[in-house]
Amino acid sequence: MRNLLSHTVLTPIMIFFLLLTTNTIAQSDFGAGINLGGGTIGGNLPTQGAFTSSFFIEANPGFNANILTRLSFIYDTDTNILLPKTTGRYYPFIKGFSLKGVTSQILSGNIYIEEGLGPLILNDRTFDNINEWDLGISFSVVVGFDLRTLANSGFKLGAGTDYGLTFTNSNVRNFSVYFNLEYMIK
Repeated sequence: MRNLLSHTVLTPIMIFFLLLTTNTIAQSDFGAGINLGGGTIGGNLPTQGAFTSSFFIEANPGFNANILTRLSFIYDTDTNILLPKTTGRYYPFIKGFSLKGVTSQILSGNIYIEEGLGPLILNDRTFDNINEWDLGISFSVVVGFDLRTLANSGFKLGAGTDYGLTFTNSNVRNFSVYFNLEYMIK
């Protein structure tokens, strides 16, 4: 049942995003990036410190030049995983996907602020006997430097925060503060 739920939910999201970007890459923005940082994860266990990471791709959906559609893969795990391992230890983690609408504004010169909002699906693996998929919502804010050239292709560097909250099954949640590196193609 759980595998059926994950395939039932993830497959339409992936197909939608791939079709959307296939039709619009030639005429609009496309970007890919990574976020690395720290934060917390929680669910059926008390909130605990976590190493947070995500990889994302984004494109302009074509209906509004100021909004990008961003698909992210999220992986957050217990900070103890960064320390030397002990045998037989289980490190809690969550993984999942978010699909956000992202907009950004120039604050001054090459300094920008970016906001994102959208649906989230997280796989709760906070205990070794839990494997629940939870649906929810994700919010993010990034402040950074836009290092792109006049042709509008290049890197963006920033620092941001992301909060994800789910409403089903184990109500897993994540919070992260991270460094952001993104490459944009115009």
